[in-house]
Amino acid sequence: MTEPFDFTADALGKKRLARRSLLRKGAMLGAAVPTVGGMLVAGCYEDPTGRRAVEPTKFPSVPGPTVESGHTAGTDTTTATHTAAQMDDLHEAGVKQFLANAASPITKGKGNVPLQSRVENGVRIFEITMDEFDWETTPGNIEKARGYNNMVPGPVIRATEGETVRIIVKNNLEESSSVHWHGILLNNKMDGVPFVTQPPIKPGETFTYEFTLRNSGTHMYHSHHNAMEQTNRGLLGAFIVDPKDPASYPAHDAEYIMVINDLLLGFTLNGKGFPATELVSAKVGQKLLIRYMNEGEMVHPMHLHGMPQKVIAIDGYPLANPYMCDTVSVAPGNRYDVIVDCTEAGLWAFHCHILSHAESSKGMFGLVTVLAVT
Repeated sequence: MTEPFDFTADALGKKRLARRSLLRKGAMLGAAVPTVGGMLVAGCYEDPTGRRAVEPTKFPSVPGPTVESGHTAGTDTTTATHTAAQMDDLHEAGVKQFLANAASPITKGKGNVPLQSRVENGVRIFEITMDEFDWETTPGNIEKARGYNNMVPGPVIRATEGETVRIIVKNNLEESSSVHWHGILLNNKMDGVPFVTQPPIKPGETFTYEFTLRNSGTHMYHSHHNAMEQTNRGLLGAFIVDPKDPASYPAHDAEYIMVINDLLLGFTLNGKGFPATELVSAKVGQKLLIRYMNEGEMVHPMHLHGMPQKVIAIDGYPLANPYMCDTVSVAPGNRYDVIVDCTEAGLWAFHCHILSHAESSKGMFGLVTVLAVT
């Protein structure tokens, strides 16, 4: 077990002095624009009208699978020269690969699976590890990932409002980490932010979090230490707290958890990019609950063809006045619960509507899936 963090006045005073020194150094750097791997992540320029406008984001290329024609299907945002016939072939090849994936996975590894638990003396106990491993996001595209229990996203932690949970975390990484329980109401020392509420969990160490679940809803868990690298490489997962009274939540027949991510592993839904994304399925007449959660760096407007989405909760809090839409803009850190009344049979495209995240001349890629209503 890691030693308690030092909150003495002397220790905190030293940290304040160190922070002031850091701020002075930051001020001397001026308005430098931060970049990651050559990609612009933030910055503004002065508009002649006097307004400050955000400079357009430069998106990274996202590798994709190679098809028999020698081109790549569903690959990146770059402009390529293809004949009309070649473009059609590439788009068709990507869709065929996606449909093949629905029958039998075309990539190794699956995340977002339920995490088993046990109950001891009235406490529900979960165990997770932080691991480094290779992860196949699209066929043949292997990324250096970090995740919980060797998967991206990490396993789904699920419990009921009012339960006390104990989550035992083992760090198998080569650097320190922590776990932040995003959106969950808990006591301060369990919040998971190194040097604010706890010491970092060093390599090889174990830390135990324990708290009583006070608010139901769709929540998340992720690293809060070197988070730009760790969370974006896969240290993220869904934490679902079911209400104590099931009747207090809108009725639905099926559920789908969709974790959106971008940047270091590419544009992914539940750890995979099209055509390796998972088919979402329902039957005619069913009400499908979709739990969106954005663990990435960009806003993603998720658009469903053919049927509207009824937004019933945001960040785990039920809406007094649910509303209908066909596109839900999910910002980083946000969770949206929507219900789709599956009235129309067929295969319905389902994708981020920032098209540079979803489709190019080489076909669909990244944040694309299909809702199959049968």
